[in-house]
Amino acid sequence: MLNLENVTKTFRPPASLGQEIVSLFGRRKETGAVLAVRNLSLQLKPGEILGLVGESGSGKSTLGRLMCGLYRPEAGRVIFEGRDLTTLDKREKQLLSLKIQFMFQDPASSLNPRLKARAALSEGLIIHHLGDRVQRRQTIDRLLEEVGLSPKLADRYPHQFSGGQRQRLCLARALSLNPSLLIADEPTSALDVSIQAQIIDLLLDLKAKRGLTMVLISHDLSLVCLMADRVAVMYGGQLMEVFPRRLLGQVEHHPYVKALWASADSATDDAFILDGEPPDPQNPPPGCPFHPRCPQADEICRTTIAPMKQLGPEYLGACHHLST
Repeated sequence: MLNLENVTKTFRPPASLGQEIVSLFGRRKETGAVLAVRNLSLQLKPGEILGLVGESGSGKSTLGRLMCGLYRPEAGRVIFEGRDLTTLDKREKQLLSLKIQFMFQDPASSLNPRLKARAALSEGLIIHHLGDRVQRRQTIDRLLEEVGLSPKLADRYPHQFSGGQRQRLCLARALSLNPSLLIADEPTSALDVSIQAQIIDLLLDLKAKRGLTMVLISHDLSLVCLMADRVAVMYGGQLMEVFPRRLLGQVEHHPYVKALWASADSATDDAFILDGEPPDPQNPPPGCPFHPRCPQADEICRTTIAPMKQLGPEYLGACHHLST
């Protein structure tokens, strides 16, 4: 369904902003560019749930936005159903939103505080001329019921909903155009544990009913493994591993995946505790981005980026010390 081919994304500050900072504080050092995603390739299969995992700053949210066309890569291609998203014009991008929808991480900030729930859910339907006023009202009532909210709440403002209800409202908005691909960025990160379980169950139920393909972005490997068919692990803007969920703990993983799993599973005997901090995206280290924190790193790790290689059926890894 979706192919990312050698995609790179860098964020650069405006030159004028850098000049203002220099003149105001008398500094001569320019603010650096942020390398968020570097030469990354990944495939998404129809009907699957792909879990995209990594620490904060690993580039996973940027990758999600590249997948749906919100960001344009400076290098590489994003192919959705045979079409290169980087070549679409404004009208074609608008039509793309009928097929791909993105759920943002913070439901409170992604909802317009001045719009009632019904108005927020109506926007996409109005933009794409889907139904008349009566039909749109019926569609919204049905969507609210589908995500577990009463249609009677449609005339409330976002601040009148709880955190879990706002997340359900954002989910209903994402589903209003009946997309085939849903990208959910940390959909449970700001919720209580009990509410998290409800949202997970709801996503799985909707996936089954609607036949959705989903990308679940999270820093929590244990959460992803409850839902995902495959797992892609990012670090420093690069992919470390891609593997089916059933292989977790059954193969020799990348050292970073071992560390994530050790932190997620307190009962594991293979504790793999990390020292140090994630790499600075403005000044990434040479070689493998994980080598400053990796106890297995040697000279080749410090100088050469490991290519992504096939380690087994559906199992890919980027480590000099992993072999088939």
